[in-house]
Amino acid sequence: MQTSPGQRLFDRWSHGARTLPRDARDTLFLLGVSLLLMLPLFIHLPGWTSALVLGLLAWRAALAWRGAPLPGRSVLVLILLFSIVITLWEFHTVLGRDAGVALLCVLLGLKTLEMRSRRDAHVLFFLGFFTIAANFLFSQSLGTALVMVLATWGMLAALVNANLPAGRPPLRQSLLTALRMMVLGAPAMVVLFMVFPRISAPLWALPQSSDKAITGLSASMSPGQIAELARDDSVAFRVVFHGPRPPDRELYWRGPVLGVFAGGVWRPDPRQRDHASLTPPADLQLTGPRVRYTVTLQPTQQTFVFALDAPVAAPKIEGYMVQWLPDLQLVTGRPLDHLSRYTVESAPQFRYGPTQLTPALRADEALPAGFDPRSVALGRQLAAQARAAGQGGAFVAQALLQRFRTQPFRYTLNPGTYGLRDGVDQFLFDRRAGFCEHYAQAFVVVMRAAGIPARIVTGYQGGRFNPVDDTWVVRQSDAHAWAEYWLPERGWVRADPTAAVDPARIDRSGATLAAREPLLGMAALGTRDTAWLLQLRNQWDALNNTWNQWVLNYGSNRQQDLLRKLGLQQPDLATLAALAIAALLVATTLGGAFLALERRRRDPWTQTYALLRGKLEQAGIDSEASTPPRTLAERLEHVSAQSDTLSPAAQQTAVSLLLQLEHWRYAPVPNTAQRKTQWSAIRKAVRRWRA
Repeated sequence: MQTSPGQRLFDRWSHGARTLPRDARDTLFLLGVSLLLMLPLFIHLPGWTSALVLGLLAWRAALAWRGAPLPGRSVLVLILLFSIVITLWEFHTVLGRDAGVALLCVLLGLKTLEMRSRRDAHVLFFLGFFTIAANFLFSQSLGTALVMVLATWGMLAALVNANLPAGRPPLRQSLLTALRMMVLGAPAMVVLFMVFPRISAPLWALPQSSDKAITGLSASMSPGQIAELARDDSVAFRVVFHGPRPPDRELYWRGPVLGVFAGGVWRPDPRQRDHASLTPPADLQLTGPRVRYTVTLQPTQQTFVFALDAPVAAPKIEGYMVQWLPDLQLVTGRPLDHLSRYTVESAPQFRYGPTQLTPALRADEALPAGFDPRSVALGRQLAAQARAAGQGGAFVAQALLQRFRTQPFRYTLNPGTYGLRDGVDQFLFDRRAGFCEHYAQAFVVVMRAAGIPARIVTGYQGGRFNPVDDTWVVRQSDAHAWAEYWLPERGWVRADPTAAVDPARIDRSGATLAAREPLLGMAALGTRDTAWLLQLRNQWDALNNTWNQWVLNYGSNRQQDLLRKLGLQQPDLATLAALAIAALLVATTLGGAFLALERRRRDPWTQTYALLRGKLEQAGIDSEASTPPRTLAERLEHVSAQSDTLSPAAQQTAVSLLLQLEHWRYAPVPNTAQRKTQWSAIRKAVRRWRA
């Protein structure tokens, strides 16, 4: 049968891989492991870093495959200097998380090109393990952890392989040894993780970086920003309700409140921070049943805390102090840089805000001069109609919402770019296409033009239930913007223009959920495939939630709870330190005992060679354990004439067995099954010869 060109190419490549020298094979394996441990970093680092590192690894792989010499040090120094200059140009420093990790990856790639000795290999192993730890500076997700476990296994196997004797030991042997080491060390790691003293917050925290922010809502908003975020399906936070869950239309997770509009960007009013308090605003009135729930919030590097409108009390977050702002925001004094878990109680039906117009409310009527003249004229027109009808701000709000319902407005993720000075005019009168932030902005601008205080609130709306672990999952794609306007005697009133245009966005019943599946990228799949993918995602989300709760969120409170269940009531730092030291001593003792047993277990080849040497010593042919088989065979041939103990046939058989042992140990055998067959035959022949 004639083979295809692709098959012939693959056969040629696989034959070349089997016949590679050991150094080339081990180098290619180490390069593969190095690529694996750096892959998750490539999505966080600049493109030039990823391209340069991939080029260095490919260069080293080509040299190993062809057996070509390594480049000179001058070339590597030039590449290093180039990398430092580009790093300084990109980050303005060589310190910090992003710049430091970028240089670390470049150094790892360069080190593979000067790996000439065992010392160089050990430096490369050190850089590899350090890079594995650096991955957790960017992400502590379960997926990252699993990839790093695999990378650690590969790096340990490469380290074991580098310390094996000469010859061509199979990589499978190194992988199994490394796996055994990891399995033996896992119990000690788990115990130390459980009892290592936690002073306050969990050990895992993302360092702040001024260059790049974590995906999620920011403290400001410009049109199109939330539409971009709606394409992100990553988890923002998870919720466990301790009782009945409110209907979807009431699930408004409050975030930043934006009252200052300048330069086309909405920002929070800085004066709100001047009135931060540990108690709720005095004008907050709860008019409905309360809902209690626990939130597990992903790191945001922001200072706002999400809760259902309206929280009853500020939650307690380990390591942070949560305060109220007069606009019902919950904020912390420093960014949330690690996974946070807190319990809140909220009342979805509430009233808040002053009942009479105050000077502070006047700031929520301000608009930049000369912006959006047609929208300003519409606001004034609606205000005049309200006065003529003897009505107030509620009339203007309803008229504006009716405009959204009856005119051909479209709710879309791709509305295009709007102008800076007349973006609201283009949206309201010309294109009529936008996402939630466009509708909220237009509503607030027209209300302010009508002389009614109004502002934008950003956060999340809705979420989805995960039946696997009974959690409510809120994703970045649930990011939302709505409006609030002020009425005398009522205070602040929520208005969501999106609900007037696309009710399915707010009330996700079974039918409306199916209509929104294209946002999840599943429109081209059948119903069965879609259900299978949703179930798979729910399983993965539940697994991630378990990881978050028991690893990333394992702080001092959870540690105290666990130790109390184990019989330790309120252990102090000294007790925890003693437990950690005891666990380390036990692990060291068990590891030493295992190593002692391993030393007593001899290599089968060494045992067989020792049997052969012992028999020859009885015949007067002395040797050491370090004597190579070929040297012993030559010695046996030299003294064969003087030996009276061994017959010539026995001497020739011994020489043949010694040479077979040497060949099996050091000569490459491409077929594993053939290697096993040869070994079985050699052992049987040695036993027959001794008998």
